[in-house]
Amino acid sequence: MPAPATFEYSVDTIEAAHQAVLDLIDAGASNGTVKIRDESDTQLAEIPLDDPAGTINVSTGRLTITASGPDTDADATGTCSYGEICDSDGNVILTLPAESGTSAVLGKIVLNSLSIAAGAEVTMVSAIIG
Repeated sequence: MPAPATFEYSVDTIEAAHQAVLDLIDAGASNGTVKIRDESDTQLAEIPLDDPAGTINVSTGRLTITASGPDTDADATGTCSYGEICDSDGNVILTLPAESGTSAVLGKIVLNSLSIAAGAEVTMVSAIIG
């Protein structure tokens, strides 16, 4: 085997690390959330997560975060730039950049739209880490 040009974790290591992340999100008394924020850190929406908050693919070690539904009443109007995956106490576990779309993008929170209007519905299409 040739020497690697960069680091590479085993799938078992990635899976264990993502299980630890998932455990942190699920540690509180209720479900975790994804806080959707604009570039000035204003919270635009808050999407509830399932409990457990996601699943880990045993072949790749990737963690897929799953929403239990949309935010049906966005908090503010603005353009989303990132999302914070939080436990039920609001502690930030992981921050990911956001983009709009209809299919998953590794390392990003994908929303139905980045343009959010107060009172509107905001749907998380996907959030995959790994």
